[in-house]
Amino acid sequence: MKHLTKTELAVMAGRPLFMNKVKSVSDGMGKTERVIKKSTNTKLGKKVTKGHWAGMPIMTVTLEERTTCPRSCKHWADCYGNNMRNAVRYTYDQHLVEQMERDLEHYQAKHPDGFVVRLHVLGDFPDVAYVAQWAKWLGKFPALRVYGYTAHQIGTSIGDAIQSVRLCADGRFQIRISAGTDATNSALSEHDEQAPDLLESKQAFICPEQTGKTDTCGTCGLCWTSTKAVVFLTH
Repeated sequence: MKHLTKTELAVMAGRPLFMNKVKSVSDGMGKTERVIKKSTNTKLGKKVTKGHWAGMPIMTVTLEERTTCPRSCKHWADCYGNNMRNAVRYTYDQHLVEQMERDLEHYQAKHPDGFVVRLHVLGDFPDVAYVAQWAKWLGKFPALRVYGYTAHQIGTSIGDAIQSVRLCADGRFQIRISAGTDATNSALSEHDEQAPDLLESKQAFICPEQTGKTDTCGTCGLCWTSTKAVVFLTH
C-alpha cells in the first residue's frame, strides 16, 4: 500500500505543509513582532517607486495557506507555500484581527502619506467578515492602500464582497481575481486557457518582474494601476 507524502496529507487536510511555522497571536508576540510586516521579499521590494503610490513602503501579511483558501483554487495542491518552509503563518482569529488593527494604527502614525499592504503572501480572505474588516480599516486609516490576489471568484459570497469593497474604495483596494473569467482585474497563469488570447489582443500583460523588465513589484505598479489582466509565467 502506497503511503501518502506529507504534501499529499496537507492537501487532503486543507492545511499548510509546514504546521510548525503556524502560530496564533495569542501564543505571544515578540517585542517588535507584527502581523503586518515590512516587506523583505525580493520580488515585492521594500517601497513603491513608480506611479501614484510612489514613495510608499510595502508591508505584507501571511496567513495559513489552504486553511484560509477556497478549495476551488487552481493551486490548491501545488501552492507555492509548499516551498516556503521558513515563512511564519498566522492563524485567523479575533486575536489576529486585533493585532492587525494595532499594526495599522502604528503604520498610519508612522507613514501618514501612505503605505501599501500586500494581501496575502500566503493564504486568502477566510470569510466575509474579514473582507468587511478591511473595508472598515480603509475608512479608519486614510494612509492605507491594499493590493493582492484572491482565488474567490465573482459570484461567491466572499468574491462578491471583495469586488464590492474594490469598487467603493477609490483605487485603494486593488485585489485581483486569480484565474478570473473576466479580463478586467484578473490574475492568470500562463497555462490558463484564456491567457494566450488576452495577451494577443493586448487585454493582458506578462508580469514585468518575471521577464526582467523591472526589478520588483514596487518599481512596476501595474497590478494596482492597470485594469488589464496580469499573466504570471509561474504562479
